[in-house]
Amino acid sequence: LHMVLLGNRANRRLEALRAAGQPTTLAELALQNKLPMGVENAAGLYEIAFGAYAKPPADVNVPFVSRKGGDPERGVRLPEPQVKVVADYLAANEACLARLHEAAGISTCRYDYDYRQGYPRLSDVRSCAILLKLATVYHANEGDNAAVVSNTTDALRLGDSLKKEPTLIAYLVHIACSAVAISGFESALSLTTLTDSQLKELDTAFAETGETIDLKQALIGERCYNIESLRDPSLMGTTGPGAVVLKFPGIQARGIIDILDYMEDCVEAADLPSLERAERFREIEDHIQGLSFFHLAAKVLAPAMTRIAELDSRVHAHLDLARTAVAIERHRLAEGRVPQQLADLVPKYLRQVPTDPFDGQPIRYRLTDPGYVLYSIMEDRKDNGGKEKDQVGRGEPYDLCFIVVR
Repeated sequence: LHMVLLGNRANRRLEALRAAGQPTTLAELALQNKLPMGVENAAGLYEIAFGAYAKPPADVNVPFVSRKGGDPERGVRLPEPQVKVVADYLAANEACLARLHEAAGISTCRYDYDYRQGYPRLSDVRSCAILLKLATVYHANEGDNAAVVSNTTDALRLGDSLKKEPTLIAYLVHIACSAVAISGFESALSLTTLTDSQLKELDTAFAETGETIDLKQALIGERCYNIESLRDPSLMGTTGPGAVVLKFPGIQARGIIDILDYMEDCVEAADLPSLERAERFREIEDHIQGLSFFHLAAKVLAPAMTRIAELDSRVHAHLDLARTAVAIERHRLAEGRVPQQLADLVPKYLRQVPTDPFDGQPIRYRLTDPGYVLYSIMEDRKDNGGKEKDQVGRGEPYDLCFIVVR
């Protein structure tokens, strides 16, 4: 009787979600995400680009890509031998870069694949994002500012192509691609001077990416995957006795109810301000891990949302740092110098100084000789003076930085 009641309760919860227009299976999710007939889709071009991507030869050190000899130092022009290596590598990827640029001009993208098998191209997305970062830095080194803007925007749009993908792993790759694009732009600013119109174009591109990174939507998609995994444990790689246990009617129904509760709490928490959100996610995780053995299924499936929420706050902080750097560079063009304080950028270049999501204070700004440092204190909530990861020892605290040395 208890198992029957649990099953009925689980079914009612699922029916309520469907009645609210929310998918509860991967098939329903795929149908909901399907593009209407006649809508232009960038996915085909991206797939062609992934197929045309050429890895570097094993014996050649290509910055950012092969990771053999270290990345170029910030503000230092590429030595001639490395310029030739990069130029040859970009030439080998000419067809890939052309398709990436063409796809970036299409506003909608839906990849066609079986959701039950998992998205097969995430590693290709990240590889192409790094390729575009390399192209950005190369063209900054050569003084081709139009190409700097184009490749930075293409990298952002490549990440944005995942904005409708239904899993948290796709969401995390979207975040990673955004960080790669910002990093390329950061390096470029220490090598070249963009025009005001080029800076404004990039500011718009960064703002658009910020609007596409939606943790709440990723959670709704992940919920479908979790429900399907409870019905078919093979989706999460569970076989043998573990799969048998998860198929018990009571365990399965209990798991569906628990995972619906967990994901509902997470979706609600995703709407909270950053400072409240991190604490709420910790409470939600602690609650589900404190449940008894009978809640095993949810304990196994529930994603670690505290860390994901921290990464979400990081990428939005990183985008704010990039947009603030754009404002500083526009001020430099107009005034012949960088501002003494960020308040000098308001209201002409910024509506307001962005807030650090980790402590609610304005993002930090420090002048250096030459250049400046913009930074967020990140989740440890300690101001480390604008030191980036490479400037501290292993395990020591650091900040999320945007550094220009020009």
